Amino acid sequence: MKTTRRISQIFFLLFFLLLFLSATYPLKFKIPVDFFFRMDPLLAISSMVSARAFINTFIWAFFILILTVPLGRYFCGWICPLGTTLDSVSFIFKKKAGKSYKKIRWLKYAILIFLLIGAVFSSQLVWFFDPLALLARSLTLTILPIITVITNGLLALLFDVDFLQDPLIKMQGFFSSTFLPTELTFFRMSGWVLLIFLAVVLAEFVSRRFWCRNVCPLGALLAFFSKFQILRRKVKTGCTECGDCEKLCKMDAIKEDFRSTDDVECIQCFNCVKACPPAVTTINFKGVIKPYRFDLKRRRVVASAFAGLVSVGILKTSFVGRNSKTNLIRPPGAREENEFLDRCIRCHKCIKVCSASGRFLQPAFLEGGLEAMWTPLGVARYGYCEFNCVMCTEVCPTDAIHELDVETKKKTVIGLVYIDRDRCIPWYKNEDCIVCQEHCPTPQKAIELKQEKVIHFDGSERLVKRPYVREDLCIGCGICETKCPIEGKSAIIVTPQGEQRWSD
Repeated sequence: MKTTRRISQIFFLLFFLLLFLSATYPLKFKIPVDFFFRMDPLLAISSMVSARAFINTFIWAFFILILTVPLGRYFCGWICPLGTTLDSVSFIFKKKAGKSYKKIRWLKYAILIFLLIGAVFSSQLVWFFDPLALLARSLTLTILPIITVITNGLLALLFDVDFLQDPLIKMQGFFSSTFLPTELTFFRMSGWVLLIFLAVVLAEFVSRRFWCRNVCPLGALLAFFSKFQILRRKVKTGCTECGDCEKLCKMDAIKEDFRSTDDVECIQCFNCVKACPPAVTTINFKGVIKPYRFDLKRRRVVASAFAGLVSVGILKTSFVGRNSKTNLIRPPGAREENEFLDRCIRCHKCIKVCSASGRFLQPAFLEGGLEAMWTPLGVARYGYCEFNCVMCTEVCPTDAIHELDVETKKKTVIGLVYIDRDRCIPWYKNEDCIVCQEHCPTPQKAIELKQEKVIHFDGSERLVKRPYVREDLCIGCGICETKCPIEGKSAIIVTPQGEQRWSD
């Protein structure tokens, strides 16, 4: 079973990475690239409670919970890609179980209560702690860009060798057509995301699965549902008390007598069964079923709930300047702002797929206040919303971005551009520039050029083509802002004026 479990872990980790890398333009993979998020019970419960709606894409999450009741925390030991990543780190560095920190094991339950209380009052914070969202966010914003830089750098060095050029060209073509972007993409907030991910990984050197034991709220939720589990560890007579099982237990679930087990902490890894010298340790469905009694002190429960309420107040009342709000350009199909914030889990699937087309979406910082932090935000100076692309609407697991067909998306207004005449070349230099009009993708150009007679600085008369925005045609895709040749701040800027949001 230990070997079977490892095969399962490798399979699901590779499957997670395959789906992650398949979130690229064009979106061809038949299995939804957000499949793992659809089977995450914590994301499902938090999103539906916060949004006050049933989200049918999360039907798989309920199957995970139903199976957890008899099988226990099998998801943590057999499926979770972050858990497998941490196990891989320990395997590579030959890290043993490490020091026990049972006194802080309650922390993950406190975090779970904190998150769920916040969700009840429409404050979505689960994205920060959920292991699947954390891993996907880290891959999108930091790990894949780092791999891209290193790979491109190595290929550039080797390309100077003449006989390697042909195979390197083929190799680079293979990489760019499969999992590496054709050009390097930069993301805001990537440094902070990397630090958080490194903290989770480095905690593995403190003790095995430190994150899973003490912090992970998804593990805490699954522990609650495994209270009546049937699949349990049992030790027959003949135990020599050698302690091998306790030393190898990555979850520190085996008690000091070597026979008793914290069943809700056990992830059915079968390490103890494999390591038992007299072969008296088993994990099966036999034996007496005793409901697990959680050691949750009332003060900690109350404190966690109170902290959740306080967080709601802080997030809902954080200051958002009116000038800052002009930067909140949301993806096409985004729901009304309050509902969008209730549903968005910051998995950054939309940002990942957008990086393969127009590179429009970036994680927000404080433009929309604390509550909107790390939500997808259009930054048109860096990239634009591709006119024929609807991928961001197809990969959202919570329907925070409603799925649109191409024709509907082409007519969906996400903003409106205005021309800064103090920076626009035809307006302040009296010289022709038609870049914005050339790149405008709408069938009838939303930017018109009018030839006007102007008096130049030297007193001479000139005929200059000056751009004007057709507000009835502009959809706010931002390609004009992206392509504007002015250095620094663009002379044509997208604002959320006239945006169309989705509502049921």
